[in-house]
Amino acid sequence: MTPTVDVEITSKTTASATLADADVPPMDLEATESKTLSTVVHEFLHHMAQAQGADVEVVYRTAKDTRFLTVGPDGTAAERAPSMPLPIAVPTAPEQVVAEPVSTPPGGPVVVGAEQIAYAAAPQPAAPTRAAPTEPVTGPLDVLGQLSAPRANPAASDPARRGVRGRLNALLGLALAPKSDSLEMRLRDAQTTIARPLPEDAVVTVANLKGGVGKTPMSIGLAETLAEHRGPATVTCLDLGDVGASFADRVAVPPAAGQDAASLAGIDPTTTDARPSRLARFLTRQPAGSDIIAGRAGADSPLRYDDAAALGAILGRHRDVLVADTGNASHAESWRWAITAAHAVIVPVPLRRDAAVAAQRKGAISTRRREGSCAGGSRSGCCRSAPTVCCRSMCRPYGCWPPTGC
Repeated sequence: MTPTVDVEITSKTTASATLADADVPPMDLEATESKTLSTVVHEFLHHMAQAQGADVEVVYRTAKDTRFLTVGPDGTAAERAPSMPLPIAVPTAPEQVVAEPVSTPPGGPVVVGAEQIAYAAAPQPAAPTRAAPTEPVTGPLDVLGQLSAPRANPAASDPARRGVRGRLNALLGLALAPKSDSLEMRLRDAQTTIARPLPEDAVVTVANLKGGVGKTPMSIGLAETLAEHRGPATVTCLDLGDVGASFADRVAVPPAAGQDAASLAGIDPTTTDARPSRLARFLTRQPAGSDIIAGRAGADSPLRYDDAAALGAILGRHRDVLVADTGNASHAESWRWAITAAHAVIVPVPLRRDAAVAAQRKGAISTRRREGSCAGGSRSGCCRSAPTVCCRSMCRPYGCWPPTGC
């Protein structure tokens, strides 16, 4: 049976919604600072139609008139004819008033007898009685949650700010929500995913044995994007590249002297000296809120495995995510730590066959590194699951490692 909702506008900012043929108290609707009363009523009816999976018939009553609407699960509202005939008032002829007969006044003096009027005592107000508690509504009533406390997805109900609907909202002051499959909704879902909780000591490694495939720009851009939606001082981009790499030359704010990975690795990770104020001396804040720590300029060798592990332990106490930019040498100890400690490995693969082959070679090497280290038990924490994520549209022509990753 199609549900019927009676909506009565009680004032400019309030309304009352009653579900017909259901023992449910009326639901009070009220406008907010960001939503008009008509928007609140439409969202309520839209969510109810989605919960029912069918159209909802609405009797919309105002002080001026009564309208009959139908709201579908997709949010469309249309005028409809009433489901039952309305009573038609038939004018009737006025009843004739029969004149009462006028009596003849009696002649002579008139004597009137007055009797004492007995006044009854004023009734005492009855003591207030509490109504017996009503039993909770039981049984299949799918719309009970919508009437008692309607829930709306905040991300879906926010007005659109992009596209045609966003321009209409800005121009006409409307509050149109974006379409469910629009680019703006996909962007909101991605932002919600970025801001969700992450595992402790989360490490994302960007690796490819082929040089010039965009590892450093992707690492810096990924750290800035994560910090933009997670907040400042939550993400750090760590330079674990080869000696003489261009990491420090590609960031927006270059590091100063002493702000390098080798200096920070000198702090003992087992002590409590690595306070946030001391850690900030070695980091360089970028425009979107992420921090970077570059390799030491003029160093003759890359970081050792233990130094890279110390950096990860120190940064893991104060940051949510660590993005590691690696070099092109798989035998480097810093590269091995970045692979074994990673929760996710991103392999950038441009449209070149040599880059795709290098990515496949990197996958095979990283698998042997993790399996050999875990079997020997020489490194703690090396058995993390580190799936390889590759650019789907870029590696599909040649394939990448593993084949199911694309």
